[in-house]
Amino acid sequence: MYSIFSAVLFGSAGLFVKLASGLGIDAISLLTLQYIIAVPLMFVIMYIFNKKSFKVTKKQLLRLAILGIVGNTFMTVFYYTAYNYLPIQMVAILLYTYPIMVFIYSAVFKKGSISYIKVFAVFLAFFGCLLTLDILSSRPKYSLIGVMFALICAMFYAFMNIYSEEKLQGIGPLTINAYSTLFSLISLMIYKFPLFVFRGDITKSLLTYTTILAIFCEIIPLTLLYAAIKYIGSLKVSIIGNLEIPTAMVLSFFILHEHITLMQIVGTVLVICAIYMIRTKRTSTEKL
Repeated sequence: MYSIFSAVLFGSAGLFVKLASGLGIDAISLLTLQYIIAVPLMFVIMYIFNKKSFKVTKKQLLRLAILGIVGNTFMTVFYYTAYNYLPIQMVAILLYTYPIMVFIYSAVFKKGSISYIKVFAVFLAFFGCLLTLDILSSRPKYSLIGVMFALICAMFYAFMNIYSEEKLQGIGPLTINAYSTLFSLISLMIYKFPLFVFRGDITKSLLTYTTILAIFCEIIPLTLLYAAIKYIGSLKVSIIGNLEIPTAMVLSFFILHEHITLMQIVGTVLVICAIYMIRTKRTSTEKL
């Protein structure tokens, strides 16, 4: 359930990134402002509910820094920048090529943990995503730069899933999120100091969109993501994460009033079927 809620919330991120970008803010400045809001909130929550969660070893702190600077920063910067070149749905489908990357890593380095069901579920979910976005029935022309940015984003997202599963198992989900985001914020501020914050160049609308991104598209979904990885592993989480695609489609329909075709509905059903398949017990018994 953690990974499902995480995917649904992530699916709404593109909408608010587009709305915020429409106000004239660039990707790095938007991300910096988002983290300025998110980081203090996460540490306050940790202080109120579990002060012990602040304690991490030097080795863990180094690993959290790697996750934040290498994973979180690059993933989100490329993710937000891709929206300047591509529609919301196209960014989403390219981002969710990352389950294939996680699967390849698992197949190469964890041969004993891959099942036929998982193999089929990965490709069923990805094919469902293609149908959901109606890509197979159209001839779209997309920006090559935007496609490259979205695929690079997917690569770093796969890294985040794998790295957190293998290197951060002894740390709580909120602790992982708080510290990694803090390191990400520091790296962004070193690269481009947010002078616009101190000049007061923040409108009410921008603050609203950024706060929504910080809470509902950063704190909650990433914390749930790390929690889900602890319970079911990065491969299963990556497949379930494809639920973000139909989520983006539904939001586009109700908010942007975009048309939904029968093929897109079929794709949504396939994604849900793939999610159900990997949650069955057969995945742990049918080994390659």
